[in-house]
Amino acid sequence: SVLRGVASPERKMASDEDKLLRQLEFYMSDASLPYDTFLAGELRRSEADATVSVSAATLAGFPRVVALLPDLSAEERAEALVAAAARSDTLRACDGGHIGRRFPLPADDPAADHSVFLEGLPPSADEAAVLEVLAACVPDAAPASTRRLRDLKDDRQARAFSGKWHVELADAAAAQAVVDAAAAKSLRKPGGQALRATLLRAHYEAEAAKVAEYRRKTAEKQAKRKAEAEAAEAEALRHAHKEHGKVLRFSGWAADRQALLDACGAHGEVAWADDGAEGHVRFKSREGAAAALAALQAEGAAAPPLDSNGAGPAAADAEMGETDAVAEAGEAGGAAEAGAKRARDGDSSAEEPAAKRPAGGGEAGAEAGAEVGAEAGAEASA
Repeated sequence: SVLRGVASPERKMASDEDKLLRQLEFYMSDASLPYDTFLAGELRRSEADATVSVSAATLAGFPRVVALLPDLSAEERAEALVAAAARSDTLRACDGGHIGRRFPLPADDPAADHSVFLEGLPPSADEAAVLEVLAACVPDAAPASTRRLRDLKDDRQARAFSGKWHVELADAAAAQAVVDAAAAKSLRKPGGQALRATLLRAHYEAEAAKVAEYRRKTAEKQAKRKAEAEAAEAEALRHAHKEHGKVLRFSGWAADRQALLDACGAHGEVAWADDGAEGHVRFKSREGAAAALAALQAEGAAAPPLDSNGAGPAAADAEMGETDAVAEAGEAGGAAEAGAKRARDGDSSAEEPAAKRPAGGGEAGAEAGAEVGAEAGAEASA
């Protein structure tokens, strides 16, 4: 059938059916579902057989499903997932548009206490090979059932078998006998290599502990990065506060950089000065910046205007900026240089404070101006 001119889920799955089925089986697998905090709140449990199911509509909204079926609507993706579940040996389509597991989760499985997790067999091994291995090493441990597991984490393997098995034994004693044989290295596959066996419940409890530890370490790393970012921001703010009031901004400077250094250095030690008609001067102290600002303002106000060819002193317009004690000392080159000379010669009038405008607060620039920044912070299923 065709819906609104879009290929039906069956036709769409003809090219991507294995990828879609692998992704669906992974979402519902023992390796993913028990640790999926989002899907944990979406599960519907069956009292009849202890299995669980999830709405296909919920899974249809997962980004990887959307990426696999980009041309389908949400309703069509849900239909495609139900169709995929019908092909699975571990899932089934349930009523109400749900997709369910054929087997209980390990934590809910009543057979978990007398089952083992067996690994180390080649992926090609079938049930007959498992029965042969067990009969050779533990004759009394006749399996009640076996389940072959697929490698669903690697999407390149197209649901390949992993060589891992769930083996249900007759009772807990038989299961423990298999585990003991593996521990003694007597449980071996054809060719002699030892196999590993763990009680099923113990295996998945260990897996849950690994997941919890991974999440704990991840949370610690995230908390550490956040703390480092906050500390860096605090340090930047502290530095900005420390530098506040030390930087003057000038424009229209008619003389050279040395003249600027001399003019400012007469009032306080200069840490840095830009070269050019405009820029910034950073002092090593607030007091030095304030004294230079006052002197430059006074010299600019007292100086005669430029003559016709630009020679001679110029008037200055100085003010405190709101960001970082900035003085816009408009063309004050000649006047400031003259003031600096008088200050070096002992003329105290060069340091007479002029009326100051109120200074604003904020962050100060370092060198030619500093900016303060701060750093900012998966789908529930893989």
